[in-house]
Amino acid sequence: MRFTDLQYVLFLALVWVVFRALKGRTWFAVLWLTVASLSFYGSFDPRYLILLGAATVLDYGVGALLGREDRPHVRKRLLAVSVVGNLGMLGVFKYGDFLLESMEALCRSLGFGVTLPRMGIGLPIGISFYSFQTLSYSIDVYRRQLAPARNLLEFFHFVSFFPQLVAGPIVRASEFLPQIDAPPRRDAGAIGQGLVLICIGMTKKLVLGDTIGRALVDPFFANPSRYNAAEAWLADWAAYFSLYCDFSGYTDIAIGSALLFGIVLPVNFDRPAFAPSPVEHWRRWHMTLGSFMRDYLYFPLGGSRAGRGRLWLNLFLVFFVSGVWHGVGASYVLMGLWNGVLAASWRLVRPTPGRGAALVIESLVAFQLTALSVMALRPIPLDRLGAAFRSLFSFERAAGGLWDPTAAALLVGVILLHLSPRSWKERLLGAARSASPAALALLIVVVGGLCSLYAVEARDFYYFQF
Repeated sequence: MRFTDLQYVLFLALVWVVFRALKGRTWFAVLWLTVASLSFYGSFDPRYLILLGAATVLDYGVGALLGREDRPHVRKRLLAVSVVGNLGMLGVFKYGDFLLESMEALCRSLGFGVTLPRMGIGLPIGISFYSFQTLSYSIDVYRRQLAPARNLLEFFHFVSFFPQLVAGPIVRASEFLPQIDAPPRRDAGAIGQGLVLICIGMTKKLVLGDTIGRALVDPFFANPSRYNAAEAWLADWAAYFSLYCDFSGYTDIAIGSALLFGIVLPVNFDRPAFAPSPVEHWRRWHMTLGSFMRDYLYFPLGGSRAGRGRLWLNLFLVFFVSGVWHGVGASYVLMGLWNGVLAASWRLVRPTPGRGAALVIESLVAFQLTALSVMALRPIPLDRLGAAFRSLFSFERAAGGLWDPTAAALLVGVILLHLSPRSWKERLLGAARSASPAALALLIVVVGGLCSLYAVEARDFYYFQF
């Protein structure tokens, strides 16, 4: 059930109507939302519910035991159970076959004709997100920064909440659980903001991201050797902003859907393109993953407190792990290596951004170097990825015909909107708080009609594969 499907719109409406009917009966509202969330997740594949339930029960149990245990060595063992359980489950389902293939290739290179069996397990949707979510809960309880959840139902509600379950934002228990105790927000302002965010997300995904991707990105990566340098650079920018519209569009729909139920999810994007440095770019892109890596990997490694060499290493490791988190294969490793070296080197060479014209130039260079790594997110073989990079410098090659006026105009529009003042969106959401039901209904009809023209060819959200 994709966010862009009519089925999801009907599902969301049904869940919201029943939630509103339950009014202030918090226990029943939590139970209803949990059942609805499990139904939503089970619609992809009912077997996924087993893994979701296992991760939930594991970390709820670890948290409960940590809340009653004071002996340091026992607490460390309990935390180790959570770490091994979550990362082990993620590793098996995400990297199992890849590791077996790598071992088989290594054995053959050494002269051993070994054929290893394959697990043949598909990647459960959303596992990369909810495994980090439950793991962060156990770590926060271990650090005594968070009290254990009061009961399993509330914890299940936190883990399975359907707007953010499949592709984030990665929500922490400290952000979510206190909202369960607060009276559910049912004000018209929150509903208006939620509906507007859903409309914005639908437009980003269906009208902008998918159109740019189909017209300028897919043809290029299908046969990159056909196109010259100008077309390759156009495709690179199109790939970046198409992915941005896809993922930030999903995030807008998720945050807007959660607002309908009185739940505030964390912001996940803050105009990342043209940030003054690669590090700042990734602070603004998928912000909840960045903050997770910062708090649970970068700081425990020592952060920037252990000297320049250690700072370089810590930054490199964080970006390398982030790249590998995105997927299985050499291209994701290359993405992590590229961004790790880029971020660490930039931080050491240019620790503070310039001003005026220097800042503009630095921002453009940082964007272009960062945008190159988006090419590695394409699910294509390494030889074709190499051909795509070589095309960036094929200045003498004849044009291959990669041009679509509509998609190009949309790409320019996306860039201009990306550079627009943050206050524009704040004013829009402020207006949504006081908008009349008739105005909101008209917006839904207009945006719904526009998106329906593109919904036939709608593609899965890109981050569903992670």
